Amino acid sequence: MLRSRRGTGRQRSSAHRQQLDSGDALSVLYVAEAFGGGLFEITRMMAEQLASMGHRTAIAYGVRPETPANIRERVDPSVTLIGIPWTERTAAAQVRALFALRRVCRIWRPDVVHLMSSFAGLHGAVGLGGAPTVYTPQGYSFTMSSESMFKRWTYMLLESFVASRVNVIGACSLSEGEQARLLPGNTTVAVVPNGISELSADTWSPAAAQIRKRPTVVGMGRLSMQRRPESCARMLAAVSDQAAVRWIGGGADGPGHRAMLEAGVPVTGWLPRTATLRSLSESTLYLHWTAWDGLPLSILEAMANDVIVVASDIGPNREVLGPDQVCRTEDDAVRLMRAILADSELRERLLAEQRQRRRWYGADRMAAQWLELYTSLPSSVYAAA
Repeated sequence: MLRSRRGTGRQRSSAHRQQLDSGDALSVLYVAEAFGGGLFEITRMMAEQLASMGHRTAIAYGVRPETPANIRERVDPSVTLIGIPWTERTAAAQVRALFALRRVCRIWRPDVVHLMSSFAGLHGAVGLGGAPTVYTPQGYSFTMSSESMFKRWTYMLLESFVASRVNVIGACSLSEGEQARLLPGNTTVAVVPNGISELSADTWSPAAAQIRKRPTVVGMGRLSMQRRPESCARMLAAVSDQAAVRWIGGGADGPGHRAMLEAGVPVTGWLPRTATLRSLSESTLYLHWTAWDGLPLSILEAMANDVIVVASDIGPNREVLGPDQVCRTEDDAVRLMRAILADSELRERLLAEQRQRRRWYGADRMAAQWLELYTSLPSSVYAAA
């Protein structure tokens, strides 16, 4: 974990460290508004990992279109689930959610509140009060290249307000940490890279080489602007003479979905995580062409399954993959994918590099670093009451 502080800083209490040393459990409340996709998985893993270490964890969550219908079946029973009236992004819904979160804090009395993504961060900054707060953007909104300059400046102002009001910005990648340090205000920044359970020390083993009748190239996730679906459709179509191609995931019909179908790329639609990982594991190559990111779990999932990743050249992707597997243009990415599909020695070299890099992204390492950060925070008024 890397940490930096700007300005005079805040005095940290040793209360949590003493609590940990005495064997008492911490109470950590995770707050997630758009509880689906990658945010669902990382929040679930963080809460479950801390719970497995003997700490008390809960997730206060909103229900959005991407939220799984069977949440309780997908989250370990050791984690408390608390529904919040975050069903839409209207002003009225946000006010209801804020009052509901305040009630949850008064009743649940957390030692730490961990705010996951922008809307949760804004609520924590506006006035949860009582417990120290950690804010993890999971991809800053002001880096969204699909938005207008005016919107991006507005997002930066809001993120600066949040940064000035929380105890720590807990960035999920070195790149996100660098972006956090650009924000004005008196801000402490810590970096705890995302991790997944498939790469944890107690479960990880080198993935067996897949036996494939034909090479397969896939894209994966929600067909949103972040994923550049039109670009992905063109690139997948460009290698379809060398490999089978498909998009794992999708969502509702929209421009991205239509672009895939027009390019002749099959779209699976949303699948359970086990089915998604099974489909991914049967692939040769994963195309991750995002316009912005925090630290993408789908890249880690591909690496865990010995699927070679070709990604857009943005900070978080380069951070995980190194320079040889990121590309600046569509043409560069198509050339690299065609070379990987044609050259077995190149495939083996890139797989060897991925196996070295993936060792740093286990969920157990991530949880231990978050716990270290939580125990360094000031004591909660709820815990002290």
